[in-house]
Amino acid sequence: MWVRDRLNGLFVDTDFQDWFPTDGRPGVSAARLALVSVLQFAENLSDRQAALAVRCRIDWKYCLGLELGDPGFDYSVLLEFRDRIAEGDRADQLLAVMVDRLVDAGLINTRGRVRTDSTHVLAAVRTLNRPELVTETLRAAVEELAIASESWLAGMIDAGWGRRYGRAARYDRLPKDKAELAQYVLQVGADGMRLLEAVYQPDAPPRLRDLPQVQVLRRMWIQQYWIDADGTLAWRGPKNTADRQSRRTMPRRSTGTAGADGRPDPATARVPWAGMEIVTPHDVEARYSQKLTAAGQRAWIGYRDQQTGTCDEVGANVIVHVVTQPAPEQDIDALDRIHVGLAAQGLHPVEHFVDAAYVTPATIHRSADQFGIALIGPVRADPHAARHPGFTKADFTIDWATRSVTCPNNVTSPPWKPTSTDGQPAISVLFPRKACRECTDRQTCTGNLAGTCY
Repeated sequence: MWVRDRLNGLFVDTDFQDWFPTDGRPGVSAARLALVSVLQFAENLSDRQAALAVRCRIDWKYCLGLELGDPGFDYSVLLEFRDRIAEGDRADQLLAVMVDRLVDAGLINTRGRVRTDSTHVLAAVRTLNRPELVTETLRAAVEELAIASESWLAGMIDAGWGRRYGRAARYDRLPKDKAELAQYVLQVGADGMRLLEAVYQPDAPPRLRDLPQVQVLRRMWIQQYWIDADGTLAWRGPKNTADRQSRRTMPRRSTGTAGADGRPDPATARVPWAGMEIVTPHDVEARYSQKLTAAGQRAWIGYRDQQTGTCDEVGANVIVHVVTQPAPEQDIDALDRIHVGLAAQGLHPVEHFVDAAYVTPATIHRSADQFGIALIGPVRADPHAARHPGFTKADFTIDWATRSVTCPNNVTSPPWKPTSTDGQPAISVLFPRKACRECTDRQTCTGNLAGTCY
């Protein structure tokens, strides 16, 4: 009712004038479809249910400004409208338009409070094991090449290709015996290498190598296969902790790190870690990730979504900014992008409420210094408390005015001194040596079982 009474609708048709062709029969009002999409999401309705609500519910008709006898529209129009929204950054532009209208109507306080939290976004793909993954990748590339140049592809394939890649890869269609499955995976790898070598030959049509699925195939084969010292195609090993450090420094297109004799080292021929590994050819940006939540460990394939909404005591509390990032990226990595995005929209919150995943001394300082925002949230638990005996940082009292710290036994340090740790500014607090040596809680305080006081 606020939207209708104060704004006469969130959107106008001119907001969408570049979304549609200028000729043809007039369609349903794009501004009306956009508002229907908002209401549909708010009530978690299917397309059929949303179209029925437009036709039958008086509250929806009031919000949309429709006559009581308006017949509405066919539900398929909503799907077509969402396809248009998904192009480029139209969704972000639409959100910005909505926020600007709410600000102009006085429903959002530009100097109020906001809150940010993340949620997982599932990719609309099937989870694939590694044999399914390489098979499905090659199948997708073959299908795309068949559409682009059927005559060129005909000289590449035989009856065996039809059996292996003629239909979607599924676990129950793959060999069950371990040795047979290993041989099958190498056969798929050899087929893919043959296809890639043919595509990059000088006599091949140049446009074929730039096809999206061909490029996915190239990247997938770099990640899943490698060439050993004898020039033989080999299947990369699974991830393990032993080669974590070597993989961090290994080039993206490397087939393995060389050993002392200059030959490729099989120990480093592993699939890449989650931030790099393609997990499906149908959504190459989707990644695997996991996160510890209150309900337990959550694992998913897709993306991570940072949603920022107003949380003032009065007025409308609405989402005003959204950042979508790769799933393995941490919440704290998006904080600066959120603050920059809010400023670009003309929103300069005084307080920003977050959970512990966003809070460090550096982010608190940067938010206040660069953006004038007070970052408010719980401080992360001291990691040393779970591993070592002794007091934690929470047991000490900080006096910012005198730049001193008081220990649990009421001994106060001299003013602290600035220092640096790993190139980052830090604070060094030293307590009197005599007081520490005479303290009965010395071992508890330092966690040093030998009793040495530093």
